Amino acid sequence: MWVVMKYSCSKEMFHIMPTLEKSASKPVSTISKLEYHPTVHDMPTDERPRERLRHYGPQALATAELLAIILRTGTTRDNVIELAGKLLAKYGGLSGLIRAEFGELCGEYGLGEAKAAQLKAALEIGRRLGMLQNDEKYQIKSPTDAANLVISKFRYCP
Repeated sequence: MWVVMKYSCSKEMFHIMPTLEKSASKPVSTISKLEYHPTVHDMPTDERPRERLRHYGPQALATAELLAIILRTGTTRDNVIELAGKLLAKYGGLSGLIRAEFGELCGEYGLGEAKAAQLKAALEIGRRLGMLQNDEKYQIKSPTDAANLVISKFRYCP
């Protein structure tokens, strides 16, 4: 029987080495199966997010691919696109990510302070751009228009 435990202390990961329980009746295998996790570099060049952005424009990319470009690298468990997809799923999309606390993001596997800061900064730029566009183009012609303007200003407030 393999017992693997991981403890996280700030940025360091401590691993307790696997231990074997000896059993008189069953032989114990000491070979563990390693899983291979493909990286973005293993993808065909024309399917990688940066190359797709360059050739087809940002509108052609999925949200996870755009987020992957911001995050830049994945983890030993997940490539950057998988990491981005997991974050979007856990937080309920970009709106959930923008509402997430900085410390909460830092606690995610694969996100340290630098990546969490990059992510929060990019989301804030997008939020500010959205506010500029609303201010420049928005005309209030009905009570519904006024409500939509107020809702858009306070959408991401906790």
